[in-house]
Amino acid sequence: MTTYAVDVLGQTHLTVEGRVVEEDERTPIKGVSVSVKENDRSGSVITGSQGSFRIRAHQGQTLVVSHIGYLTQEIQLERGQTNLEITLIKDFKMLSEVIVTGALGIKRQSRELGTSAQSVSNEELNLGKVVNPLLALSSKVAGLRINATDLTTGKTDPGIQIRLRGTRSMNRDKNDPLYVVDGVPLPDISRINPNDIQDITVLKGANAAALYGSEGVNGAIMITTKSGKSQRGQINFSNSTTFSNVFLLPPAQTTFGQGQNGVYSPVTSESWGDRFNGEVRDFGLPINGVQPTKVYAAPSKDNRLAFFDTGITTQNDLSFSGGDEKGTYFVSLQDVRLKGVIPGDKSSRTGARFNGSRRFNKLNTSFNLNYVFFKNNTTSDGPWLSVYTQPANIDYKEARSWEDPSSPNHPLNWYNPTSGTRNPIFMADNNRNTSDQHTLNSKLEFNYEFADWFDATYRTGLYFQSEPGRVTNRKLVSNVASRNINGSVNDTHRGFTRFNNDLILNFHKDFGDFSTKLLLGQNVRMDDTKQINVSAANLLFEDIFNQGSRTGELTGGSTLTKYRSLATYGEFTAGYRNYLFLTLTGRNDQVSVLDPNNNSYFSPGISSSFVFTDAIEALRGNRILNYGRIYSSYNKTGNVTLDPYRLNLAYSQTAGFPFGSLVGFTPSLSEPNLLIKPEFVKSFEVGTQLGFFDNRLRTDIAYAYSDSDGQIFNAGISSATGFNSTIVNAGQVINKTIEVMIGGTAIRKNDVTLEFGVNFSYTDTKAKNLYAGDEFNIFRQAYAIKGLQYPTLRMTDFKREGGKIVLDKDGNVIPSEDEEVLGTMVPPYLLGFNTRFSYKSFTLGFQIDSRLGSWMYSEVIPRMYTAGTHPETVKYDRQPFIMPNSMVRLADGSIVENTDVYSKGDRAWWDAYGKIQTTTAAKGDYLKLRELYIGYDLPEKWLSGQKMIKKASLGFVGNNLFIIRHSSNKIGDPEALYNQTDGYNSFRQIPSSRSMGFNVNLTF
Repeated sequence: MTTYAVDVLGQTHLTVEGRVVEEDERTPIKGVSVSVKENDRSGSVITGSQGSFRIRAHQGQTLVVSHIGYLTQEIQLERGQTNLEITLIKDFKMLSEVIVTGALGIKRQSRELGTSAQSVSNEELNLGKVVNPLLALSSKVAGLRINATDLTTGKTDPGIQIRLRGTRSMNRDKNDPLYVVDGVPLPDISRINPNDIQDITVLKGANAAALYGSEGVNGAIMITTKSGKSQRGQINFSNSTTFSNVFLLPPAQTTFGQGQNGVYSPVTSESWGDRFNGEVRDFGLPINGVQPTKVYAAPSKDNRLAFFDTGITTQNDLSFSGGDEKGTYFVSLQDVRLKGVIPGDKSSRTGARFNGSRRFNKLNTSFNLNYVFFKNNTTSDGPWLSVYTQPANIDYKEARSWEDPSSPNHPLNWYNPTSGTRNPIFMADNNRNTSDQHTLNSKLEFNYEFADWFDATYRTGLYFQSEPGRVTNRKLVSNVASRNINGSVNDTHRGFTRFNNDLILNFHKDFGDFSTKLLLGQNVRMDDTKQINVSAANLLFEDIFNQGSRTGELTGGSTLTKYRSLATYGEFTAGYRNYLFLTLTGRNDQVSVLDPNNNSYFSPGISSSFVFTDAIEALRGNRILNYGRIYSSYNKTGNVTLDPYRLNLAYSQTAGFPFGSLVGFTPSLSEPNLLIKPEFVKSFEVGTQLGFFDNRLRTDIAYAYSDSDGQIFNAGISSATGFNSTIVNAGQVINKTIEVMIGGTAIRKNDVTLEFGVNFSYTDTKAKNLYAGDEFNIFRQAYAIKGLQYPTLRMTDFKREGGKIVLDKDGNVIPSEDEEVLGTMVPPYLLGFNTRFSYKSFTLGFQIDSRLGSWMYSEVIPRMYTAGTHPETVKYDRQPFIMPNSMVRLADGSIVENTDVYSKGDRAWWDAYGKIQTTTAAKGDYLKLRELYIGYDLPEKWLSGQKMIKKASLGFVGNNLFIIRHSSNKIGDPEALYNQTDGYNSFRQIPSSRSMGFNVNLTF
């Protein structure tokens, strides 16, 4: 604090300049009231965006510094005080008055917001020590659903599907929320080190993220990374090592082995042979005149587990932080090594971050730089498919010796020559996907305080990602055609650059009982993408992966796309006595993906908040209900889900057109519609936030409604137009969401603390007014059906009469004439429970996650029926049987009770049974222990004999330790999805894993 003194008639007048910061993080606090205690007529001033203020007073008078959520400070003014900061301490009795990170990264009081926002601290985020910060958010925020998805190259780097309050667009790839890091929107945050994150605020829906327009229509994940503190430097080191193993494998039968029609065959991979009997039998064909043999018996332990490795994840983090009154710094380094559960799969991540800030009088600057190098090496989708369709007597430990040319595990000697059931260890080693990903993210920000009521911010962000990759498949030559592998190589490169620029003007002024805030801004965003691939499918040599060593032609190409947007936005907030607030927002967007004559659209919004415990005299100081507010908002937001150039008519070469080798081009069969407009999402929200018993118990209840009209998607048209389809604005999706958040402190005394949190949400998403007819297919068995929850699972069922399965006169199953609607594929009910108990130096924390009300299905199941590995196929001992509780359709079409018609129970019968799609479906309900942490802080007296280590702690950590599933679910983990699907378990998808390990933290 700087003081300027003037003596007038014996009194010393002071012009006081200062800065208000938070105690823990030393970050500036905006909106703090500073007044002179002895002269209330002089009024008060409000701190600016960097916590700065300027006020006139007399020497010896007292400054009163107050802000919602903090203890009030009183400071007596003395002559000659310089370079002092005013520190505010959080008031734990006012925990409902949290400060949240709002749109544009601006810190706001929660009482001002007319929308729901939920924050997650660094401590909560890192409970399970996961590598991906998005996975760490699972079940911690009401209305937020996160699924890890299995990608072709995702075995050690799963994809993420994240949904806030359901689905708004029928375009599956356009429902992710906006990710914002330190005020800068980013396309992806999965590479950010979770230990670098100070906190995450989830802005739910378009209302809370209104200033972002289309980008915020699905809500926003606002991330604030750590900064240094104005104090002595600090060094932190942590290590987390966890071990993971697959679980929830679909059950398999261990009664019958390889063969067909009940007869053993040494070269058959399907399990339709005779019963396992422990004999030593021939296995495969002779190798150099010697016949391999194998014990014909299933091991006591599931043989499929031997295919998988124990995964190991090691994280090492080192950070340095510090600063003074003028500036701060935070530097972190991270190294992650991950060994996957599939043999040969591995990845590594090495990253560095620098966050710095510096204040030059009225100019405040900050700079963030984050670089991450991610290296990935995984196999393709084939090995697991090979495992679950092969007999139970295959020894996958022995299969690892495939490189020995005299071994029966060598690919040229493997017992079965079919490509789909090759030695899975060889398949994993032979087909590799590698990539080296470089990600650079930076932010530069300048804030200048022109006056205590006006400041301007210029913020620019650059995100750059370069990812060269290679897919190789080793050549294998054999005189048996089905064993041949044509070697291939595909070299790829993806480069992406995003430039984001904001200019923001902030005005704030109080007029008696009224407070006003006005924000005006402009945003420019430029995205550039370049993708290249060069592929050769017929290589000449086994160990040379070079496109120049091939037969035939090269394939591949390149794709370049550009996206541009320009936006102007504004927000005005008026407050009355700090308990009644009204906010108006507006944003106008211009985007390059729409036709130039139709590419500008406006998104307005209004919200309000009323703290009734401050407004109603009778409720002030009430110890039962000590805090209460209600809030509501309405917003209409344009949403553009088109990819670049989607409205351009594309031409491509067609072989033999116009004739022979003459080159010709044909237009796309999809008509570009230049009249396409944005989807418009109308959103309404109302809620209440309450605090009880000095905020020992807190709750937030919200209801949200959204109407997404004018959906953009392809629709079929008459081929007489010259096209088969066109892009239309049609269709409607309605979302209704109820959210309940309860948090509190059950015990806080002496050495014992018990805190808990519960979040619950119910989301009802329905498709309305589809373009043509009452339904359309989304993916496989997922449909949008008018009036039903979206997406809906619809499948063929058995023909039934009175609930009983109807067989034909030969005992075979009959598919239903119409498909059966089972229900939604997205769980409408989400429940999360977390608790943290501490006693002296011990800490116990855990997170429970439950999802209810959805259906799932698996493409693994029918393949197991066909292969004879599914447990149902041995239910009747592979003998003809009368299906219990069944009926028979006779030749005349009549249906009678089945008393004497036998079903064969052979391969053909069970294969047809497994192709009835409802046999692959199950209820997706589950409850799981998602995270567990047990920690111990070393006592200070243990560290008192040295000066290096200030703090130390040890801990046990576990993830997915147990799960309770619906009794119908023998498929696997309902949370695990394939790519961006819902409720779908692919035939290529590997089982989920659970992990446990330890954690060490040191502070120097």
